[in-house]
Amino acid sequence: MRLKSALAGASLLISALVVVPGHAAYAAATRYEAESAAASCVGTIDANWSGFSGTGFCNANNAVGAHVQFTVNAASAGTATLGIRFANGGTTARQAHVLVDGVAVQSVSFEPTGSWSTWMTKTVTVSVSAGDHTVRLSPAASTGLPNIDYLDFGLGGGLPGSFQWSSS
Repeated sequence: MRLKSALAGASLLISALVVVPGHAAYAAATRYEAESAAASCVGTIDANWSGFSGTGFCNANNAVGAHVQFTVNAASAGTATLGIRFANGGTTARQAHVLVDGVAVQSVSFEPTGSWSTWMTKTVTVSVSAGDHTVRLSPAASTGLPNIDYLDFGLGGGLPGSFQWSSS
């Protein structure tokens, strides 16, 4: 009996020492597949390389002016995190411009991933107002874009698998 009550007391003491700093608030992101109606691809929607999400990916034309564009919605104004899933089976990085509502906001380099069936995610942040927006990836050179699988769009750093801590 003494052992049982000692264990119960120790368990109570250990639980009292655990400090929880507020609670975790997940800022959910929305995934936009490149082959969906919410996206446009100047090129083809292909499914010939494994490992992609959904039913295919955007294989944009290898030309300046080709692009993949997503229509996204921001529930509120703030900093949005874009998670761009891509595959680059070439031997050199592919440079692209990120445009929000037609305005170039930054350039990004999509490094080689080792093969066209090896997918990686490039993360960039942009400022947005509340409402609908277009997010376009446009190649900086005639070598074109890498293959684009999807765009994750989240406010306040909220991509799948990421958490924001709040003190409330």
